[in-house]
Amino acid sequence: MTRVVSQERTHREAVFEAWQQTLEIDSAREDENFFDAGGNSILLVQLQRSLTARLGFKIPLQEIFHHPTIGELTRRVEALTPAPAPAEQQELNLYCLPYAGCSARVYDTWKAGVPEFLNVIPVELPGRGSRCTDRPVSNLPELLDDLSAAIDADGNVPYALFGHSFGAILAYELGKRLILDGRPGPRSLMVSACRPPHLATPEVSVFDRPDRDFRNRLLELRGTPPELLENEELMELYIPVIRADYSILDNYQPGDSVDIGCPILALYGSADDDAGRVVTEQWGAYTRASFSAHEIPGNHFFVHSAEEEIVGRIGAHLAAVRRR
Repeated sequence: MTRVVSQERTHREAVFEAWQQTLEIDSAREDENFFDAGGNSILLVQLQRSLTARLGFKIPLQEIFHHPTIGELTRRVEALTPAPAPAEQQELNLYCLPYAGCSARVYDTWKAGVPEFLNVIPVELPGRGSRCTDRPVSNLPELLDDLSAAIDADGNVPYALFGHSFGAILAYELGKRLILDGRPGPRSLMVSACRPPHLATPEVSVFDRPDRDFRNRLLELRGTPPELLENEELMELYIPVIRADYSILDNYQPGDSVDIGCPILALYGSADDDAGRVVTEQWGAYTRASFSAHEIPGNHFFVHSAEEEIVGRIGAHLAAVRRR
């Protein structure tokens, strides 16, 4: 009985918070009608999106329309909540996004080291890896359109997002896009070697420089592996790809802080001067759920040098998230 009461309280809190955010109010009665309180058809859709982000599944608009009070809607949420699979059977898809200019194949080796419940799914960006013949995309909305099609957010398997450096910004923005589209949000967002969105845009742009200056600036920023920058043939192939990624980053406008609606795990390198502990901990402003930050030995590219520790932390974190 205690567990049921706790679950009901959690669902009511989710309904009230979504209601409060949508109508921009501080309080509401249990029996107050959404439309009498200032709601309309546009706000109804916003309420649905906000509920989806908090609940992890979509409530049909018809249900919200026909049950327009907090009390009625909470009871419908209870009735429509999917029964969770037993913990030992439940799976979790982990979608991994790479750093600027990199192929998602960098995450292939993770598959052998994660717990059995976890499915590692590298998300390849246009212009690299298995998509090397695709045109690199230098516009964030267009890239999110492309990437969201690769995420099975509507299936029966819950999912989490991981991104390293530039990939972390993509993971955050991708989670926001899926929620905005009315699809279930991620169970967790994991960001690595990345400044939070409000600090992510470089003060000096890189993407529009001539090739030589572009390469020199990448070397200064230490955001691209030196072995790539030093290889003339590879750079001829990858400059358009890296330039497209930096075009997105240099022109990035994060807007107001948006609650991603799930726990955030942030990792930072012990020798990473750009994204150290102080700035990394500011990712905590992007969720009202749990937040934790952990130091990993290494520089900005610890994703290569400390793979075993990263995979271990991610596995433990997602095992805890899965049990909630």
